[in-house]
Amino acid sequence: MPGEVVPPPATYVPPNPTILIVEDDADIGNFLQQLIEEETPYHTVVIDHGQRALEQAPAIQPCLLLLDYRLPGINGVELYDRLQHVKELQNVPAIMMSATLPVQELEKRGIYQLRKPMDIGNVIRMITHALASYEEEQLSPLTTQREYKHVS
Repeated sequence: MPGEVVPPPATYVPPNPTILIVEDDADIGNFLQQLIEEETPYHTVVIDHGQRALEQAPAIQPCLLLLDYRLPGINGVELYDRLQHVKELQNVPAIMMSATLPVQELEKRGIYQLRKPMDIGNVIRMITHALASYEEEQLSPLTTQREYKHVS
């Protein structure tokens, strides 16, 4: 049909629906895993040590990092920084959890903050917000640079 506008096909591919939880307290890790898997469409992998997370995260390719700040051997910010050097994990959104957080360091890196003790609703809202913001950022260049083809 003359003058019909046909948008280009969507090029955004949803990320792997897996959230990586790095938490050394088994009770908190289990709580978060159960909460996320029951209340969201996401799967989870719980790792209890920062070094193991560095080794396993590239194979997991999570869509979100949920990191405890106080981990044995390496803190959550150091873990995040090191994961950013892994090509498959660059720009993956992250949420840092702790009773006390280095707010300026997190803000500088664009890491979301979640204070412990955690409210169930806040956990789900923060995950939803972080993932929605990330998806919007991924789609944003497509919508601003998109050219439509005119079918004649």
